[in-house]
Amino acid sequence: MVRTSTRTVVVGAGSAGCVVASRLTERDDHEVVLLESGPDLAPGDVPEAIDGPDFLRALELPDRTITGLVASRVTGGPRAPYRRGSGLGGSSAVNALVALRGDPETYRRWGWDEAGAAWSKVALPEEPPHDDELGAVDRALLAAAPDAHPAPLTRRDGRRITSAEAYLWPALTRTNLAVRARAPVARVVFQGRTAVGVELADGEHVEADRVVLSAGALHSPALLLRSGVDTAGVGQGLQDHPSVALTLRLREGVPTSPVGLVIGSLCRRGGVQFLPMNHVGADAPGLGVLLVALMTPRSRGGTVALDPDEPSGQPVVDLALLGDPADADALVAGIAEARRLLAAPSFAEIADRVLIDAWGTPIDELGDEQAVRRWLPTVVGDYVHATSTCAMGTVVDRDGAVQGYERLHVCDASVFPTIPDANTHLPTTMLAELLVGRWSERR
Repeated sequence: MVRTSTRTVVVGAGSAGCVVASRLTERDDHEVVLLESGPDLAPGDVPEAIDGPDFLRALELPDRTITGLVASRVTGGPRAPYRRGSGLGGSSAVNALVALRGDPETYRRWGWDEAGAAWSKVALPEEPPHDDELGAVDRALLAAAPDAHPAPLTRRDGRRITSAEAYLWPALTRTNLAVRARAPVARVVFQGRTAVGVELADGEHVEADRVVLSAGALHSPALLLRSGVDTAGVGQGLQDHPSVALTLRLREGVPTSPVGLVIGSLCRRGGVQFLPMNHVGADAPGLGVLLVALMTPRSRGGTVALDPDEPSGQPVVDLALLGDPADADALVAGIAEARRLLAAPSFAEIADRVLIDAWGTPIDELGDEQAVRRWLPTVVGDYVHATSTCAMGTVVDRDGAVQGYERLHVCDASVFPTIPDANTHLPTTMLAELLVGRWSERR
């Protein structure tokens, strides 16, 4: 039988891939094969840890994060695990639930005039927590900072809504959608410089009229490199939001739930976000955290590369945080602001000590600003918000098409020209809605 529909193979079923698969199959003349390297996430079979308020429990589920993925936070620094979601729903099944859209001016500056229309299509909820869910650190921040507010969460009626539930589940009855979990892709297959399908890790070939990589800002560039794509800039320009965790030793008697809502409020001042954690898991009772994150970093020296000793394995990731001195300046100022917040009566009531490292060093030992500057590179962390490794205008065009190749697109956080000034789950969903809209217009 001659196939009359356009077959698109989508690689990756996370924040973007679920959108692409769902929206394309709304058209009868499109057929989509969605390939995901991790496990399924089916209606009626969602683990309680994913549905529940404690994302730390979700992160500990077997197979729900990518095994063996590590990254250095500063160039030349030690490598440590980088927790990205695995399976249908991707990181939307294990993230901290925070639902932020980012500055509309950023999208206008990029020339994304359709961003407003794309946002109107986003199917994810933005629900504030119930007042009785807010933890002690949430309440301390809300009392200390008049500009703090409850954090919108990707939940409905108190339950996490993943990208799989919001986008894929309504499409599962469509005959033009095939979803395959535990189907890792090894490379894109080309005829000349035209993508004609993909090869799975077990050697199976899946033919396609178009290939869309939605494997995330670390694995989409790795797939391009593994497939021999020679477009300049692949894997370059990696960004993340640099952060510092200030640990609170909670006073005896402060009410906490080791499995309750981890994050229920936030505060943004300038380019710095202050994000509380009411607990850090059942294995470390009596601790909370105030995260200080720079949401407008300038550093763009991060890279994703293949491991020369194992090119088919996990990529080599260097986040190169603090590569631009302005980022260190902004975080130092943010830490000073955090110390002022932590000196408020509401924090003094719940915490008797603020610690700056895993060895229990109190924050008072930091001393002056120069001491903070020396300490910062030793503790700076990421926000697990990797972006911009297949940047629009460099690696891909405004439609997400890879420069120099035919029928090959990238649609995930890797195509952001620069990192959005928000937690990246919702902006990535909007990006996918925007690109699918552009593809539809060009049919």
